[in-house]
Amino acid sequence: MHSPYRSLFACLLLVCFSTAISDCHATIIEFQILKIDFTNPKDAAAKAIWFPTDKLSITDKGLGFKGQNNSAYDGWIQTKPMAVGLSWRTPSTVSLKVTVDPAPVEITLPNGNKTTPHAGAVFARYSPDLKHWSSWQELPTPDPGLEPAQNITGNQFSGVIKIPKRESNPYRNLVSKYSSLDVPWNCDEEAAVNWILEQQPDFFAHNLPFIGYVEFLFEKRFNGNQSLRAFQAEVFYGLSGLHTAPRNKEKYKGRFSMRWRFKSKGIKETDKRPR
Repeated sequence: MHSPYRSLFACLLLVCFSTAISDCHATIIEFQILKIDFTNPKDAAAKAIWFPTDKLSITDKGLGFKGQNNSAYDGWIQTKPMAVGLSWRTPSTVSLKVTVDPAPVEITLPNGNKTTPHAGAVFARYSPDLKHWSSWQELPTPDPGLEPAQNITGNQFSGVIKIPKRESNPYRNLVSKYSSLDVPWNCDEEAAVNWILEQQPDFFAHNLPFIGYVEFLFEKRFNGNQSLRAFQAEVFYGLSGLHTAPRNKEKYKGRFSMRWRFKSKGIKETDKRPR
């Protein structure tokens, strides 16, 4: 798998061969899952927020409300930020798949007609620092002509977040510059971000060059007695594993498998609320 970082970091294959071949891994494949159980109040509250809170509540059947089958409220569910990538390297492309369970069931209207409520819509956005976010983009539902995934009873949505090179190139050039400096580890992207912000504190206000965190938003018209049991998001991406070893490996112990953790300074509670 080709990675845009291959030509930017000082940890290129040639450098790796000149230092320690054991430190080189061509590609890192990552697969993460976010599962929210809406029959479990504690699990749901820890991973998401929803609206309207005065209408929707959690029971052993899931998130919803009691009422006539044809009664409904417009609402949404927003997941809390999900860290992706590694603490020392981040992706510029992620593939996403969301399953919302169960799918809406057919209802009978007062006039006797039958209809199946809309499945809703899923959106995703990303941030490099938990403070500055991209706009929401919709994840389409799969082609109805395709066979449904095995053992899936809910509705599925899928899509890709990919950052244009025009957006990421200024950042990559700065990271490349950082990697040429006399630093403890020239492949540490977290350290490179701190270095960039020391020079340009508002850098992320004008650039969203990589994916450090992902959030999901699910909007639908909630019908009476049709509770939502579960929400599952799958995130898949690849990273270049080419790197040099840090000068002090012990100092970086645990960092190689740690998720992206950088947060811009001064984040307030208002920055974490839905927008």
